[in-house]
Amino acid sequence: MPSTSVPGPSMPVRPGFVAVYMAAQVGAYIAFIPLLTLILPLKVEAIDPAARTQILSEVAFWGALTAGIASVLAGLIGDRTRHWPGGRSVWIVAGLVGTVVSYGFIHAAVTQADLLTAIVMLQVSLNFMLNPLTATLPERVPAHQRGVVAGFIGLAYPISNLFGALAIGMWLTGEALRLTTVVVVTVVMVIPFVVTTLRAAPMSQAMRQRGLSLTALADRDFLIAFASRLLVQTAVALNVLYLLFFLDKQTDFQTVLPGVRIEAAFGGLLAISTVLAVIAGLVGGRVSDRIGRRRVLVSGGATLVAMGALLMGLAPSWPGPLIAQAVLGLGIGLYGITDAVLIAEVLPDPANAGRDLGLLNVAVTAAQMLAPLVGLIALTSFEGDLRSVYLVGALFAFIGGSGVLGIRRVR
Repeated sequence: MPSTSVPGPSMPVRPGFVAVYMAAQVGAYIAFIPLLTLILPLKVEAIDPAARTQILSEVAFWGALTAGIASVLAGLIGDRTRHWPGGRSVWIVAGLVGTVVSYGFIHAAVTQADLLTAIVMLQVSLNFMLNPLTATLPERVPAHQRGVVAGFIGLAYPISNLFGALAIGMWLTGEALRLTTVVVVTVVMVIPFVVTTLRAAPMSQAMRQRGLSLTALADRDFLIAFASRLLVQTAVALNVLYLLFFLDKQTDFQTVLPGVRIEAAFGGLLAISTVLAVIAGLVGGRVSDRIGRRRVLVSGGATLVAMGALLMGLAPSWPGPLIAQAVLGLGIGLYGITDAVLIAEVLPDPANAGRDLGLLNVAVTAAQMLAPLVGLIALTSFEGDLRSVYLVGALFAFIGGSGVLGIRRVR
């Protein structure tokens, strides 16, 4: 029978550990969030402006497919090599090096094939860096601290969005400078965590005997959490993937804000959304620990995501996108933090936390794969109207948020 909880360690983690852990998560997210939200769409437009939407969708699809496979492999390998000197930190370093190299190939890309190859390399590297970081929460943080710690590490997404909005979108210009900045910041923020955790936790004999397995998906609560995360993250991915082109084609911001670069408008919206996400995340993590109810907060965050996406689709004229992105920010912040806590407590087999977290991370990467497919279908069905993408996203988020209420093992 599956375990009903993830006991994890009993010794509280110190503030210093939380600080370097949070920094590493932020650095890892900076390695891909600014790329997916702004750098990649701009790169695609530079390669072929006429086919930008199709190329963006195709590159995002194949990159996400690669990420899904890499996430499972990274979890499996990480579990089986925890007893090695350095433990999971070895794979964080390997992923970090691969990420740096991949960014060089992205800068050098001049064709769609070049760009696709570079993105595939990046996704493999990122997942070997991200999976060990994700596995740290259930393996090193005791249950009574997970909400607070998840509240801090869950800030990685909004902070990386803010970095992309301000540094990449508004302050820096030129592809080379933007890519170099992303690489340098990622390395500086991840390395301290690696140094802190070089000593690997011992691996039990039972864990050493485990292999690749999808048995976690047979657990009802795990499967619901997987499906819910897939749907909500697809809605989030749709917003991120098409926002730049939505502003350019679907809104009247250039009339309302004449002379403002589209990157700056994009950055401004993300900055507002991110500040609200940070506030919602911090409050959500603390409330989650205080009341001990994870499901209702996760569902509430997803519902806000749905409302924001619905506003984007129904009110594209200014200030509709501004209000919509603010609501989306609140939803993403609340959902991201509380979902991380719920996931840590719904794992069916604590001895294979990394492997099972790898499966759950497939829901995120699969969402990145599903989003461009959904986007292409919606755009084809509605003659290129980007509002349809957001309306579909609203439906996905609502269904995903409602589904999580069916989990039984976590309150």
